[in-house]
Amino acid sequence: MPRTSFADRHRAARDAVLVSQRGRLIEAMVECVDSRGYPGTTLTDIVARARVSRSTFYEHFANKEECFIEAVHTGVDIVAARIVDELAQLAPDADVHARIESIVVTFCETVATEPDFARLVLVESFKVNQAAVDYRDLAVDRFAELYRIFYNQARQANPALPKVSDELIALLPDAIGERTRRVIVSDGPEQVPALAPLFIHFVTTTLGLPTSA
Repeated sequence: MPRTSFADRHRAARDAVLVSQRGRLIEAMVECVDSRGYPGTTLTDIVARARVSRSTFYEHFANKEECFIEAVHTGVDIVAARIVDELAQLAPDADVHARIESIVVTFCETVATEPDFARLVLVESFKVNQAAVDYRDLAVDRFAELYRIFYNQARQANPALPKVSDELIALLPDAIGERTRRVIVSDGPEQVPALAPLFIHFVTTTLGLPTSA
């Protein structure tokens, strides 16, 4: 799927989240952090980019840190919503390979089409605030739960598949997230979709799934 088509399909949902004054402040925070870094971003920068007053900012957030944490929440929620939407496009009887491919490709394409949010969640959050990191980790756990659910469904259909521990499944999104972070830093978010085949192979091999036909 062309990247522009992917972005266009999800643009309405994204815009609905960010169209309010609160959403504009969140988007301004993301853009300012992307261009200046968190330490270099001031409240003046945020309100100027969002085109609102300081008093409006304080109606929504107590301080810059709270706005940053909410921006991380929004970035995570954008990824999660797109994964759910893309999975819903699959046939009801789609096999585990198709579901894993959908999760991985959607994640990678979202990083590329939302580069500012991707950097905020996967890179900047570790430099700023433990609450932001905790929410990012919660999102990783949700990825692991999806892999776990789909793999258990595959084992019900094919009991010959090996039993894989929850701990090993939990490592899958951890490893993918870390490799993605490194590529964002070294090569840019636009390079992440090229990693999708590697990530898919990594997940299916770790789970002991047979090669998809």
